[in-house]
Amino acid sequence: MLVNDFPRPLQFPLLHQDGVRNVFFSWTRILGWMINGACSSVIIFYLTSNSILDQAFRKDGHAAGFDLLGVTMYSCVVWTVNCQMALYLSYFTWIQHLVIWGSIAFWYIFMMIYGLFPPLISTTAYWVFLEAGAPSPLYWLAILLVVVSALFPYFLYSVVQTLFFPKFHDIVRREHSRNR
Repeated sequence: MLVNDFPRPLQFPLLHQDGVRNVFFSWTRILGWMINGACSSVIIFYLTSNSILDQAFRKDGHAAGFDLLGVTMYSCVVWTVNCQMALYLSYFTWIQHLVIWGSIAFWYIFMMIYGLFPPLISTTAYWVFLEAGAPSPLYWLAILLVVVSALFPYFLYSVVQTLFFPKFHDIVRREHSRNR
């Protein structure tokens, strides 16, 4: 999309009504984000712990591999938060791409470097990602399925919100795309 394709600032005065009506910082919006965070965390916890159940827990219920469970779960959190940010944005700039995908890359770089430290420093993270996580297809499949499952409620909510209860910027975006 070219810069000239965007609507001029005062062409649609309704765009500024969200700020006037305190839509973005209302208690409804804040509670909605809190509920979304709670739902995402429950989905991430249960699906991650059940997806690597054979590796993380012994038959008697005690933890055998908290390290792999922690790496997988925190990787799912990093992916989910960044993908929610990408879903929330309407237009991407290079800095948004850099921050979103760079933070995911930074997480993996951090896990590799921190895992290489001696066990006295890295403790339970010693070579966990490089030996147990990265080579395992189950690790990558679990991340993919858990992240998609954790994003689904937010995606469904945003589709219903846009179709049936559109905000001013949704209406303007729809009209602008119709007139192109």
